[in-house]
Amino acid sequence: MSGTKQNFAVAAFLLAMTAMTPSSLSSQIAMGSARQTSKGRHEKVASDKAEATKWINESMKRWYSIEQFDDQYLRFTSADRRFHFGIALARVISVRMGGDAARPGYCTVSWQDYSHDSEDCIPIYGADKFEAGLRFLSDAAREQEQAQQDAALQQFRAQAKTWREAAAKPAMPEGAREHQVLAEYAFKEKETEKAIREYQAALDIFPTWPEGQFNLATLAGERKYYDTAIFHMKQYLELSPDAADVQAAKDSIIIWRDRISTLIQAAENNSAPPQGKAFLRHTSAK
Repeated sequence: MSGTKQNFAVAAFLLAMTAMTPSSLSSQIAMGSARQTSKGRHEKVASDKAEATKWINESMKRWYSIEQFDDQYLRFTSADRRFHFGIALARVISVRMGGDAARPGYCTVSWQDYSHDSEDCIPIYGADKFEAGLRFLSDAAREQEQAQQDAALQQFRAQAKTWREAAAKPAMPEGAREHQVLAEYAFKEKETEKAIREYQAALDIFPTWPEGQFNLATLAGERKYYDTAIFHMKQYLELSPDAADVQAAKDSIIIWRDRISTLIQAAENNSAPPQGKAFLRHTSAK
C-alpha cells in the first residue's frame, strides 16, 4: 500500500479507531501534548532496550498485530489485518504524544520519518509507553546502523583496493547483470523504489560496480534515504577515487548530511524541504 491509496486507507482506519475510542482513551488523547513536561523532556523514559521493547509490545496488544520487530524495523497490522504500517526506526527523528492539532482526538502518538514529507501517527492504548519506547529504540537504531555502516565500509576498503589494483577487472556476474537490467528499466519507467531494490540486489552480488554504487546513492538521495545514499556514495569513492566527479560526489555527501540536520529542524517546525531530482550515471546492460 503506498501513495494516495495508503493515505486514504490509513485515514479510514484512524477514523474507525476514533469512533471506537472509549472515554478513558479520549482523555489520554486530549492530554497528549501535556505529557511532555518541557521541550525535549518526557515523563516516561525507558531505562534500556529491553524495557523499551516491552513497552512497545504492551502498548500494541489491543489494536495491532506485530509482524516484524527487530533492531531496525517495526512492522505491524491492525487487528483485522486490513491496514499495514511500518517504521524504519533509524529514520525516526522525532516522536511526540498527540496528533494533528487541527483534528483533536485523531491520534495518540506521532512520529517523523525523515524520508516522509509529513508525520505518521496512530491511535494506541498505552500511548506514553509507545512514545517512550519508540523514542529509545529509534535512537538505538541510528547508533547501531552507523556502527554497522562504519564496519562495513572499513571491510569494503580492502576489497575496493584489490579491485582498483587488478590489471583486468572481473566481469559482472550474470545474476548481477539481470538486476542491472531491471534497475535501469525501472528508472526509465519512473519506478524509483523498484530501481533502488534492483540496484541493491545487483550490488549484493557484485559490490565492486562503481556505476551501481553511484546510481543507488543518487536514487536513495532523491527518496530521502540519506543514510543509504551516504553509505553507497562513500563506496563509490572507494572504487573511483580519481574519477572526474569525485568532488561532486563528496559534495553530495555533505548535502545529504545537512539535509538530515535540516529535516530534524523542519520536523520541529512542522515543515519539510522539497525533494530534488535524480540524474543517473548511465551504464549499458550489455
